[in-house]
Amino acid sequence: MCFNFFKKNIFPVSAMIMVLLLTASCKSKKAVISNPLPEKTVSMNHLALLKDVQGKQLMFKTFSARAKSSVSLNKDFYDATLNIKIKQAEAIWISVTTVFGIEAARVFITPSRFKMMNRLNGTYLDRPFSFLNQFGSEEITFENLQAMMVGNMIAQAFDYTEEAEKNGNGYLLKGLHNNLDFAVQTDEGFKITHCDLHTFNGERKVQTNYSDFSAINNQSVPRDIRLTANSSNLKLDLQLKYNRISLNEALEMPFTIPSKYKELHDAH
Repeated sequence: MCFNFFKKNIFPVSAMIMVLLLTASCKSKKAVISNPLPEKTVSMNHLALLKDVQGKQLMFKTFSARAKSSVSLNKDFYDATLNIKIKQAEAIWISVTTVFGIEAARVFITPSRFKMMNRLNGTYLDRPFSFLNQFGSEEITFENLQAMMVGNMIAQAFDYTEEAEKNGNGYLLKGLHNNLDFAVQTDEGFKITHCDLHTFNGERKVQTNYSDFSAINNQSVPRDIRLTANSSNLKLDLQLKYNRISLNEALEMPFTIPSKYKELHDAH
């Protein structure tokens, strides 16, 4: 059953993994529930807080990781292993391997394109990056996808934060831009622990939670990333558990679509 699900449905699943995805990598089959924000808060200068958060962002030229993942997509569930490679501001490469050790899909994302091969049925997608907007908001850019996959702040929070508060979990920043409303929670050390994105009409929501931080090259990196995404035609719960992370190593991102593969024109 798991194999057949991969074979038939890997395209929408892998697209959401990018959101980061991200995107993006095992988890129980219970829904991911975000931690409630504490009631007691103290307003503070958001510009000063943003400067502190900026100083704790993960800095890298390249990022590579191996992750165990568990996904609930609408009424379907499956586990997989992801090998993730990121070149800062240039490209994201992901290989999705089934529990049987078979590569099910390979993904290549740049600021302008989203490409993916389904190894199990010999098909592929080649779309503009905007293809991913159907799973979230038009505000989800390549930069945001990259940030969400490594536990960094989304760009809009740096540019459009309007409120900042000190609470029992650390610090909370809130704001909006165009049709995107956001709330970002950090810990006491200014690392992102929760990000909540949703459109004004509530039709599309994306929440991410970050935990199990480890020191990699003297920087703090989350090893556990949990994501939920909801829209009119999709409900996704995803957990990535990084078990290997490397920074600033030379990376290769092989991605060549075999001539015999057929292009998919309707991936919904």
